[in-house]
Amino acid sequence: MAEIFVNMGELKVAAGDDVLITVGLGSCVGVALYDPENKVGGMAHIFLAASRDGKSTEQPGKFADTAIPALLEAVVRAGGRRSLLVAKIAGGANLFPKLSQASLNVGMQNVAAVKEHLAAHKLPLRGEDVGGSIGRKMILYVESGKVMVQSIGSEPREI
Repeated sequence: MAEIFVNMGELKVAAGDDVLITVGLGSCVGVALYDPENKVGGMAHIFLAASRDGKSTEQPGKFADTAIPALLEAVVRAGGRRSLLVAKIAGGANLFPKLSQASLNVGMQNVAAVKEHLAAHKLPLRGEDVGGSIGRKMILYVESGKVMVQSIGSEPREI
């Protein structure tokens, strides 16, 4: 079993008994895609809602509009079946609650963009732990498809 860390702006794919982990999900959103039949999964650590041109290839995991299609393609290329994929998301916190204007809540903008792009690619969202004002850690156990989320100062919970 390998523990594979997904850093900010990255996306990675794994199979079998590997574990994908991302930490530091504040306003960022972690996205896990998983094929339960073929035991293939992927994770992205999305930093912002949209790239400038919708075509960012340098670091596609950084933006919701480029990360979702790139993650989908990577999971399918690794052996996942498109029709079986399900998604789970975590993050999107408002780390600066005194800046309560919606236009300043980057976390909720990121969550909305991720959901929009998952829907556009017909990827069913099966679990989420989003919003609030504290950071999170997200773990995808590829063998089982179990996704655990841990908020700072809390016990891990499955989504």
